[in-house]
Amino acid sequence: MTHTGAGLPTLPHYIRPGLRLVFIGYNPAIYSAEAGHYYARPGNMFWRQLSASGLAGRAVGPEDDALLMDEAGIGFTDLCCRPTVRASELTAAEIAEGARRLHAELATNAPRIAVFSGRGIYQLFGRYALGLSARDLAGRAYGAQPERFRHGAPAPLHATTPWVIPSSSGLASKWHGERLEWLHTLAERIHDSRFSTHD
Repeated sequence: MTHTGAGLPTLPHYIRPGLRLVFIGYNPAIYSAEAGHYYARPGNMFWRQLSASGLAGRAVGPEDDALLMDEAGIGFTDLCCRPTVRASELTAAEIAEGARRLHAELATNAPRIAVFSGRGIYQLFGRYALGLSARDLAGRAYGAQPERFRHGAPAPLHATTPWVIPSSSGLASKWHGERLEWLHTLAERIHDSRFSTHD
């Protein structure tokens, strides 16, 4: 019988004002929800590659997810909250609601960079939260995206830059080498004193 995640607590959203970047997944896996940590399944490359990238400043693992806001200005959230075995189990209504909730989280907390773990996640976010068409989103390369999320009233202090990188899931192993290259690029950009989210 498929585990639907009904009644299983979701993961906390580790996002607040002042973060350098926030990693955004599709939704929690059952395994991660039960463990209480992001990307907890051993076969997921997320933590090994985050450690190798230098973004966190040290070797890190799932148990460090709540610590990285203070230590490295890194947060975590998801497009949708309900844990599932497969993302395909989410309904269209859940995805639309999740995209709007995520947009509100980003608007309220204004991280410098929002890192979407997979093109599909950003396409859904762009469709439901930004009103972009499939044509607008088709053929997008990895890396920084042209949209900017501006925050604050009456005048925003800065804009959040969305980045898209390959998924860290074991199912996406074909792209893990490219993913690590993008994380290194992101680390170089975010450590560069000339870096601006308006770029």
